[in-house]
Amino acid sequence: MFVEARTRPVLAEVCRLLGYPASDATLLRHHTNAVYTVGDVVVKVAPAGYDPDRARTMVAVVDWLVARGFPTVCLHRGLSQPLWVEGHAVTVWQRLDPAHDNPIRVAELGTLLRDLHALPVPPMPLRALRPIQSIEGSVTRSEILNGKEQDLLLRRLDTLAAGWEAMRFPRGRSLIQSDPQVRNALRRFDGTPVLADWDGAALGPREWDIATVAVHCRRFDPPGPDSFADFTAAYGWDAASWPQFERLCQLRELQMIATNARKSRPGTKAADEVHHRIAGLVGDGASPRRWRIL
Repeated sequence: MFVEARTRPVLAEVCRLLGYPASDATLLRHHTNAVYTVGDVVVKVAPAGYDPDRARTMVAVVDWLVARGFPTVCLHRGLSQPLWVEGHAVTVWQRLDPAHDNPIRVAELGTLLRDLHALPVPPMPLRALRPIQSIEGSVTRSEILNGKEQDLLLRRLDTLAAGWEAMRFPRGRSLIQSDPQVRNALRRFDGTPVLADWDGAALGPREWDIATVAVHCRRFDPPGPDSFADFTAAYGWDAASWPQFERLCQLRELQMIATNARKSRPGTKAADEVHHRIAGLVGDGASPRRWRIL
């Protein structure tokens, strides 16, 4: 089970390698990954069974972005990464400003994605974005969904899958971050915004990243209802002008629900949030219900 009691010993070994006392470490979050801060670094512990190739690709992508001068959070240079500790992939990152007093704005995220999407395809092998398979796997593996919820999600997936296969993406394919949002961006201490969280780095349609931002703008607080317009102005392309964009946003929402259904444990607040989101798929009116970030 992926819980703090499991990842604290992993953290202790990393702290030993770095020369930091593990008792000084602070847990930032424990959901997709366990993320701790200690000294001048951030330690990210992946669940057991994390794909080794994916971990190595993430490190290679970040190194490539740094070499090209793209504004990204950087890996800690004192270790060869990724680390493997007690069956867990571990990465250690330079600590940046959490930006609580000056949060990343959606317009800044638009600029970051515009510049990311303008880069050439990196030379390392990248996994291809395959949301249909991802959603189906997450739904069938979830421990919190009842039969009615599982059927609802799989029926919705069947409806959206044909549309995905037929989509012709006007912006083309490139390196995508795959989960861009204001919470996956940080500031350097000089105030410069940078992208973080490259676990999902993939080769896919640029529109997927844009749809992710749109979903976050409509579902979470903050940002507010006008923020996607700010993103669009900074990115330089109006996604809403593409007729298939709303359907892509629906698929992205379904993936967000399914992924968290797979990660959540029964009886937790995370599970309650997943049930809330599923209820909204049939109960939302003209105004989509708000979600709580997980």
